[in-house]
Amino acid sequence: MPLARAFEVVARWVEAIKADRSHASLRTKVIRNRPADAVDGCYTAGTQPEFIAEPQTWSSLPDSQCNTLWPSYSAPRQVAGGPLAANILKCDLKAIDPGDYAVSFTPAELQRLQDIFPNGVCDWSRRGVNHVPLQVGRSFGPAPTNHDEYQDLLEGGGEH
Repeated sequence: MPLARAFEVVARWVEAIKADRSHASLRTKVIRNRPADAVDGCYTAGTQPEFIAEPQTWSSLPDSQCNTLWPSYSAPRQVAGGPLAANILKCDLKAIDPGDYAVSFTPAELQRLQDIFPNGVCDWSRRGVNHVPLQVGRSFGPAPTNHDEYQDLLEGGGEH
């Protein structure tokens, strides 16, 4: 049931975008044609799951109905300072700077840290190595049918 609802909402959204014959950018069409029920939320765990519409938060605390049902926990990259988006697959490195940490290191601890990370630590303030920004409308392989249909959507055309 939850997956069927999600597909139905996305299908209505895509159809509304396709029906938008304005000369607006695709980004604008996507934003303005979003169905009112395309919202954040979660499902209850019962045999008949019910949708709870509420903004999601990054917290393992029971600060919302969804976080009470499904607490979110961090991952090592977030603990190390990485972005919540988890979109840095390989980080650019920088030299260890004791000033970056909220604790003080003894000389032995700092040496151990440098021994563990001889090439440096992640510089989360920079893009990842070989990071490529998201490019809407790009194809990742030969799919002429899908490609033509998508191009038609981009150009505001009708059905094939």
